[in-house]
Amino acid sequence: MKSTRSAGRQQRTTVAWKGIVILLGITSCALAGNGPGVAFKVGVQTFESPVSLEDTTRTRYEMELASQLFANDRLDFALSVGGSSLGEHKDADSGVFEDDAVWELYSTDELSLIDIRLAARLHPLGQEGPIRPYLGAGVGYFWFLDSWKDRYYETIEDPDFPGTYITFEDRDEDTETLGDGFFPFVMAGVNVAIHDNAELLFEFQYDIEKEDSGFDFGGPIYMFGARFRF
Repeated sequence: MKSTRSAGRQQRTTVAWKGIVILLGITSCALAGNGPGVAFKVGVQTFESPVSLEDTTRTRYEMELASQLFANDRLDFALSVGGSSLGEHKDADSGVFEDDAVWELYSTDELSLIDIRLAARLHPLGQEGPIRPYLGAGVGYFWFLDSWKDRYYETIEDPDFPGTYITFEDRDEDTETLGDGFFPFVMAGVNVAIHDNAELLFEFQYDIEKEDSGFDFGGPIYMFGARFRF
């Protein structure tokens, strides 16, 4: 009898633990839709080219960390880091005669635009339904970077062997910040739920007064991506 009662208690305990695990799993899934999240986005941004001073459109990549949803799932905050490559620009200055020497200079500049931004977002419909629009605004900080590489060549006549020429080579490289500063921005988008804790997103951002040192990077940004909440 003791063995039978013991086996019965063990069975009930096992069932109870399974019930608790299942309940925790259901609760976790229920909370997954409004917990903190991470998003990966790709899109395009349009701004004034720092080289041609004409409008240009570049591919933009962005990673976002989102807070959990507050106020009945209608408010959250997002911290994101993103940027674009503005292309590679080459220049050459060769055949310069100075002090009986021929100088050659070859320069390569890789320009990039990087920013970090913090936004507050309002979700008017909360997390109800598969289509979830939102509006937001925030402030960011940008860096306009120039990663440059220079190659110098100096050709001189060998003083010990007239008619024979020697070429000396030198290289130099560095990354400089050509412009940086704070800027405000606004945004609007829509999330499309594809799972309890996953959603696709379509987003529009507009950067305002994103300028410094005569460069103006303000303008529209169009993004597509996916967000996962935990």
